[in-house]
Amino acid sequence: MRKGSLVILLISLSIAVGLTLGCGKQNTTAETPHGTTSYIGTQTPGDVWSWTLGEGTLVGTNETRGYYYKGTFTTLASGFLKAVLTASNDPDAATDGTGKFHLLEFPNALLLVNPYHTHRVIACAARATVAPTAGQYNWVQVPWPGWTSGNKAYGTAEVAESGGVYTITKYKYDINGNSLGITVEAGFSFADGKLTKTGNDLQVFMTPAGLFFADHGPGAGGAVGAKYEAVDLTDVAKQSYRGVLFSYQADSGLIDIDGIGAGPHPSDAAALQGWVYESVDDNLISSDYAKVTFGSPDASGVISGTMTVPGRATRIFRMVIAQISGKYVIAGIGSPSASKAENYFLIQQ
Repeated sequence: MRKGSLVILLISLSIAVGLTLGCGKQNTTAETPHGTTSYIGTQTPGDVWSWTLGEGTLVGTNETRGYYYKGTFTTLASGFLKAVLTASNDPDAATDGTGKFHLLEFPNALLLVNPYHTHRVIACAARATVAPTAGQYNWVQVPWPGWTSGNKAYGTAEVAESGGVYTITKYKYDINGNSLGITVEAGFSFADGKLTKTGNDLQVFMTPAGLFFADHGPGAGGAVGAKYEAVDLTDVAKQSYRGVLFSYQADSGLIDIDGIGAGPHPSDAAALQGWVYESVDDNLISSDYAKVTFGSPDASGVISGTMTVPGRATRIFRMVIAQISGKYVIAGIGSPSASKAENYFLIQQ
């Protein structure tokens, strides 16, 4: 991919990570989370991407810049995908075998791509062919440069539809649950897998299963979420997950990306035990485990939680949890300090 030019959207919900090789504990769980699916998504400052994954092959197109990228991929024991670029019309692309990158796929829902030579992730959703239905959709914020803990962090979108025209009423809250008011976005229409409105930077990419990614335009961040449903948190804590943790700084935006995993906590049936991958290539995980504890959902249905790592301050998170095609997807936001934010995205294995 173009060196230095690829920047994250996120939203998503996303997942690919280029991690540094290191020492650590080896994880024994291996999965094959790929299929033949097409995805569309974005990456700030506004590049639109499409990707198609087949059995061991992939094609990505930066529709904004007119570049294509072809390659092959294998599934690692860690559950991530590792790709090698083989062809491209991008003059800066390395097609000599050195252009390697990582991905994480939830078939028919989301794809996260971490291009080589950059920490700017491409977040994509499977293209929905059926228009979204009216109802409540919950979301967590993907921060923009300059975001602070007093800005919007999560909320609810009440979606109404009449004659193919959508009105989105957004209820916004900061990380501590304080209301930041209501915004109404009217006049949106659905086509080619996304909700858009002429003259409005907001694009909402819908998946067939109800997961969505929103891009608010260049430098304005985004959101990831799903149609609201009540979930059994006891059952959520019994499962195993893979995903990515994104750390941001107010003045510079994204500063770090880590591949992460989680599974049942050994001594607390209501919590998860999480870890960071020191190497997704070698399936090595850190022994510096975190405890993720779930709280009760607030009035919006968004779930609160805490992350505790020995020797570090406890972190507060807000989470959207949905069951997609029989598996849980967790999207969260936290704020370790007033000027720093974190997003994490986990997919049940």
